[in-house]
Amino acid sequence: MNSEYIVTVMARDRVGIVADVSRALAGLGGNITDLSQTLLRGYFTLIISVEAPDGVGLEDVKSAVASAGGPGEFGVGVKPFEPQEAVPTPSDRFVLTTRGKDRPGIIARVTSYLAGNNINIEDFYAHVVSGDLLMILHVAAPAQLDIHQVQLDIEKLGEEFGLSAHLQHENIFRVTNEIGAVRTRGAS
Repeated sequence: MNSEYIVTVMARDRVGIVADVSRALAGLGGNITDLSQTLLRGYFTLIISVEAPDGVGLEDVKSAVASAGGPGEFGVGVKPFEPQEAVPTPSDRFVLTTRGKDRPGIIARVTSYLAGNNINIEDFYAHVVSGDLLMILHVAAPAQLDIHQVQLDIEKLGEEFGLSAHLQHENIFRVTNEIGAVRTRGAS
């Protein structure tokens, strides 16, 4: 039976890191099943799920990936994948966007509110440009939650920090923000 691992890599950005890491894993006979990569202030970050053949252990994976870069170039973490039993919780997906002057505590306050309402963050992007903070969060909210109240709370929370803050169902967000969706809608 194959072993499955979750691998993280962090390094200063350069061309070819994904190629180097994927070649190293392929050299072990590994198969990448999921991958997420981003750049953050000149640093490359990668998280992947990999299936490795029998006999390829955690340290083998870590060593192969670390040696795929220059000496000390890659910070590598490897954990065994432990499947979790999915507990079906009906939820709806939303997109939360905020924009306004950056100041300490905004992310902590927003994420604490979400956690306190059992709203799971599935994807999160935050970036400061010229002193303004932009956040885009993809979240899953329990179906039984009063989403209208959550929307009001989010707007009020934004006002506390002088931000515009909006929570929209992901379908509405897509229709109003994606060019393809707008073209498709306009074609009818």
